[in-house]
Amino acid sequence: MKHRVLKTMMPVLALGLLPAAQAEMSREEFQQLVRETLLEQPEILREAIIKLEEKDKLAQQQQFADQLKQQSGQLFASTTDGIMGNPEGKIEMVYFTDYNCPYCRRMNESLKEVLNSEPELKVIVKDIGILGPDSVQAARLALAAAREAPRQYEELHQALMSQQRVQTATLATIADKAGLDAKALQEKANSKEIADKLTQNMALFRNLGLNGTPALVFPDGTLIPGAIDAAGLKEILKDKQKS
Repeated sequence: MKHRVLKTMMPVLALGLLPAAQAEMSREEFQQLVRETLLEQPEILREAIIKLEEKDKLAQQQQFADQLKQQSGQLFASTTDGIMGNPEGKIEMVYFTDYNCPYCRRMNESLKEVLNSEPELKVIVKDIGILGPDSVQAARLALAAAREAPRQYEELHQALMSQQRVQTATLATIADKAGLDAKALQEKANSKEIADKLTQNMALFRNLGLNGTPALVFPDGTLIPGAIDAAGLKEILKDKQKS
């Protein structure tokens, strides 16, 4: 009899209709039945967790697709972000990065190698600061360079990425070594215009459901969360060239 009740309960448990089942027995009996069922058939819980994870993943993918469509202009048509590679390149890619992210430094090495062999690649850098005040100031400096000296942006980007840890106190020195007017650049970096731009980039990052750097986004909706080696990135770019 017990096993027949359990079989009857399985669809109820799977569908999450616990209140309907609970109405036919006391709370204690119901809890005991659920406990015994899960102990005897733990795969039920495992299957439920897998289904929940799949549901969450699909929801995240849908959120990303919806936001990508809504934010496409700010992502790919913005003229106030730094550009690496060919500004007129036919293959576009948005790159969210933080200068104090070790995985971004690894991603940067892959990008440098790929940019040397992919003349049609345009990398739109979305500078953000999610790893503390030093990251915020570094991002603001880079965004200021994108406005004031766009042709030297990539040089500053590489100089910042070459640091083991970027600190606010060393930003002026890094800018000088990159051939920029550090004083003028820092004045721009501290302006409301740059603060607003950084806020916009951070909003894009969050709206897309991203939670870490680096993150690469392509116009067709391809998302690469995390660092990828040069070979892997080249394969992805080959697919983009075919489409």
